[in-house]
Amino acid sequence: METLRAAGFGTYNALRLAQEKSARFIMASTSEVYGDPLQHPQREEHWGNVNPIGQRAAYDETKRFSEALTVTFGKQFGVDVGIVRIFNTYGSGRRSNDGRAVPNFIHQAMSGEPITVNGSGRQTRSLCYVDDTVRGVLAMALSGCPAP
Repeated sequence: METLRAAGFGTYNALRLAQEKSARFIMASTSEVYGDPLQHPQREEHWGNVNPIGQRAAYDETKRFSEALTVTFGKQFGVDVGIVRIFNTYGSGRRSNDGRAVPNFIHQAMSGEPITVNGSGRQTRSLCYVDDTVRGVLAMALSGCPAP
């Protein structure tokens, strides 16, 4: 419930503030909006394979809802908006126990532990180094482009 409230109301309130101040609003979305992808890598035209009641639904659905709010504020109220879909960002400074793939792999390898592989081992990930993620977000902020 907290995730749904924070992301939904938080995005709405931030968009209202951007509208009031005539500011550009960049929505940090996620690859999670695709759900369990039927294609890899996902193209922006791929609408996803989502489960609105699944284990990660609160997070996934708030990101989809926030994207919809962002686009609506752009179209209906003329707010200067942009959406970035951030994939698996990694880099120095990550906590080794944050539950994400790259920090887990590095921590396990450096500790001499077996590397955890979930499922069949055929899953792939789209990775982006943190400096590149930051450059991409800044490029979106300066671009005037509204879409992911």
